[in-house]
Amino acid sequence: MDHNSRLLIVDDEEHVRETLEMVLMPENYQITFATHGEEALKKAEELIPDLILLDVMMPSMDGYEVCERLRANPKIAEVPILMLTALDDRESRLRGINAGADDFLSKPVDRVELRARIRTIIRLNRYRRLLTERSRFKWAIEQLNDGFLLLNEGGVIDYINSAARFYLNIKTDSEITEVFLSLVDKLYQREPTLAWENWPDLSAPDLPRYLVRPETDHEPSLWLQVNVLEFISGDIKEQLVHLHDVSEKMRLQRQMWSFHMQVSHKLRTPLNALTALPPLTQMDFTKADSQELVEIIQDAIERLKTQLFNVLQYLDSNHLLKLNTTFSLSEFPNLLSTLQETLELNQITLFMDDSLAEKTLLLSKEGLELGLRELLTNAKKFHPQQSPQIDISIKPIDTKNIVLSISDNGKNLPSEVLTQVWTPYFQNEKFFTGEVKGMGLGLPMIARLVWGCGGNCSLHNRDDQPGVTIELILPLTSNENC
Repeated sequence: MDHNSRLLIVDDEEHVRETLEMVLMPENYQITFATHGEEALKKAEELIPDLILLDVMMPSMDGYEVCERLRANPKIAEVPILMLTALDDRESRLRGINAGADDFLSKPVDRVELRARIRTIIRLNRYRRLLTERSRFKWAIEQLNDGFLLLNEGGVIDYINSAARFYLNIKTDSEITEVFLSLVDKLYQREPTLAWENWPDLSAPDLPRYLVRPETDHEPSLWLQVNVLEFISGDIKEQLVHLHDVSEKMRLQRQMWSFHMQVSHKLRTPLNALTALPPLTQMDFTKADSQELVEIIQDAIERLKTQLFNVLQYLDSNHLLKLNTTFSLSEFPNLLSTLQETLELNQITLFMDDSLAEKTLLLSKEGLELGLRELLTNAKKFHPQQSPQIDISIKPIDTKNIVLSISDNGKNLPSEVLTQVWTPYFQNEKFFTGEVKGMGLGLPMIARLVWGCGGNCSLHNRDDQPGVTIELILPLTSNENC
């Protein structure tokens, strides 16, 4: 019995309408009446009923014509029609079928049979509509570039669209019998780790979930943002998983961060030279002084012009951070020395395992410099006296990865911050607006760089003294494994 089903009863005889209402009242249907054909057509279009009980013998417009006109109206063409007729001959039934009737009952109707017929027709019509809607849904989903999967309570795929098959490299239905996370882990890293710990629990911390296929020698990194919606029906629990490709968005943000850092670095020195000059009105010039001052200003202007041209060149070429480039660890001491001088850091120690001198990282020089500059800048910025002692070490982990550790003697961070420092800034603004000390925009950027090349990152407070240690696990190129 469906308490929400709407019935339209069409009959010109009042006592028939009253009898049908009395018979169907225990079923709690929403019943509307029409006394003639024109009224029936109007009310059918207004109500879109679940079933129409239609009398055949009516004046002006009989039930056959009403049925034909109902079927000709696309808005109500699929509404089931149960014809009530006092005629019991084969020809009348064939005419009704040709007009579009779904079923027949002869008057006087049997009450039990009428109720059973109505229940059955409504149930079948709902099922038919459900199948139609599901077919439309599947067709629409198949046209999208986003991936969609329906998982059962065990995490196994019940439905998967073409885009999701592509992302998960599933070619046959026999491959979807595995648990979703098992399929994912064959191709992707799950980042950040905290967001995936209680998958698919929606009460987990409000962090974005990413699947990251690391960059290789032949392909750029692939980033999928993962959203999940849970459905519970009785004892059955299902999850609808949405996979959205955000790779281009990540690359654009990476270029934006790089551009900001490069502009800041390239323009600061010549601007400092100009702003350091005393006001001309306060100087007692000699000829020699004037010549020297002119030379200083010309030099600063020339350097500023050069740097501005470099910036414009970058905007034109858009290739500062190239994909599939590498960095030789033998160049690391020189890179660190340059950054130390630029950032005016006095106390930096470096230990690099001798076995790594000839090894190569699967990360561009620009990417490593961008991340290292941000970490060193943060260490200085958040040190109480802006004069940190920074200890850097590079050691092998195994034949494929190294760990780059950077420790400072600044301040410890609150535990709630440590769990979310790698969260992309656009999802967790509060960590990057000064509300939590020691957190800048750079850490999420570094996480993007490291995850994108197949590495990982962590941050923890030091045990021996105030300060933090950041560890970046970075992959070596395939032909340069230890």
